[in-house]
Amino acid sequence: SFLRDYVHPNVPCIIRNAIPSNSTATTTKTSTTATTTTTSKHRTDKRQTPLHLTLEDILEIIGRDEEITVDVTPDGHGDCVRSVRCREDFPDGTTGTMRRMFVKPHEQVMTMGEFRRCLRRRIPTKNGEDERQVLFRDTSPTIAASATAEQLPPPEVDDFGLEVFPILFHTKGDNEDDECNGAKHQDSIQDEKLDLGDPVVYYSRQNDCLRTEMKKLFSHHLFPNTFQFAEDAFGTGPPDAINLWIGNEKSVSSMHKDHYENLFYVCSGQKEFVLCPPSDVLFLHEGMFSSGTFRRMKEVAEDGETENGLTSRWGVVPDESDCEGASDVRTKWIEPDIKKICLEERHQNTSEFPLLSKAHPVKVLVSEGEMIYIPSLWYHRVTQTCETVGVNYWFDMKFDSPHWCYFNFLQNLKKI
Repeated sequence: SFLRDYVHPNVPCIIRNAIPSNSTATTTKTSTTATTTTTSKHRTDKRQTPLHLTLEDILEIIGRDEEITVDVTPDGHGDCVRSVRCREDFPDGTTGTMRRMFVKPHEQVMTMGEFRRCLRRRIPTKNGEDERQVLFRDTSPTIAASATAEQLPPPEVDDFGLEVFPILFHTKGDNEDDECNGAKHQDSIQDEKLDLGDPVVYYSRQNDCLRTEMKKLFSHHLFPNTFQFAEDAFGTGPPDAINLWIGNEKSVSSMHKDHYENLFYVCSGQKEFVLCPPSDVLFLHEGMFSSGTFRRMKEVAEDGETENGLTSRWGVVPDESDCEGASDVRTKWIEPDIKKICLEERHQNTSEFPLLSKAHPVKVLVSEGEMIYIPSLWYHRVTQTCETVGVNYWFDMKFDSPHWCYFNFLQNLKKI
C-alpha cells in the first residue's frame, strides 16, 4: 500500500509507530498503513509504543564529553540566500555595497555538554555571566576583550528581515590579516573558544552522522538499520545515510530539495515542514548565487589599536573555486522565504517574487512518534517548534523514474 498510495504517485504521508521503543532488530518491518498530510493520521499498531528519545537521553548514553561538529550561525539562518555587504571589489569583478549570497553555517567542534548549554536558554553562572558567553570566550592573553553592546553600531537589516553581514575576502594560503570594510580581521576558525556572542547552534551534519560521528549512540540499537517496507517500495537498497538532528525553534533550514527518498522520524519535540511539490519549480524563484560561509572575525580599528578597539563580529568568507580561471563558487538555491511570503504575509508583497502566488505550499507539523515521508525532489523548509530530536533515513532515488524526467522537463521550461 505504501508503494501504491504514496511512492508511485509521489505524495508525502505521515506514518505512526515506525520505530518502536523496544526495537533492537536491524530491520524494521512496520506496517505502512498511513495517511496523507491533509487527512487524519492512522495508528499502524496500537500495541506498539513509539521510540522516545530526548537530548538528555542522548547525553546519558554517550556522555557529555563526547565531541561533535555543530553548525553555528548568528541568527539560525544558515544554508540560505541573504544579503551581504562589502565596499571592495568582489572576486567576479563586480563592485557594490550589497549583494545576495548563499551563506552556509560556521562549523565548530564542541562537546555534547557544551552543545546543550548553547542550545538552551541563558542560565546565569555564579558570577552573573551567561554560560554561552563563558563557553565561547576568547582566552588568549594577547587579545583584548570584546566590545560592549553600547560600542557596536546597530545591526543593518535587509528588506527580507535578515541582518546584513560583511564579506571577508580571503586569500588561499595567506595567514596574514585580510582587509575588509576598512578594518583588519584575523581568521579565527581554529579558535574553538572564540566569543561567538549569542549564537544559534544546530546539530545537522547530513553526512550519515548517526553511523559515523554518533556511532556510539547508534550501537545501542535504538534505531533500525533500515526499513524493509521502504526498501521494497523504493527499490534502491539500504539507506545511503542515517542522520541525527538536534535543534530548537531558532534554527531554520530554508526551502530546498533532496535527491533522496526521505523518511524523517521525530524522537521528541515537534518538526515543522513547509512542503512544495516538484512541479512548483517554475514558481519558486530558484537562481544561482555566489556562496560563502559564516566566519567569526576579530576586528581591529584602522589605527591598529587592539587594547580597546578589538571587537568580535560575524562575517562571510566567499568560497574559493578549485577550478582554474573560476572567480567564485556558485550554488543553485531558492531565494525567497516561502513560509513568510506565502503563508504568513499571504502574498501581500510579492512584487519582487511575482511567481510565488502560483506555488502550492502546505505546512505540516510532525510530532513525537511520527514519521513523515518526503518524496525525492519535493521542496521543503524545515524548523522546530521547540527543542527537538529527530532522525532521518535517506534512500537513493531512481534517476530513470518518470518523476525525474518530468522534473527536468519543467526545469528546462524555465530556460525558454
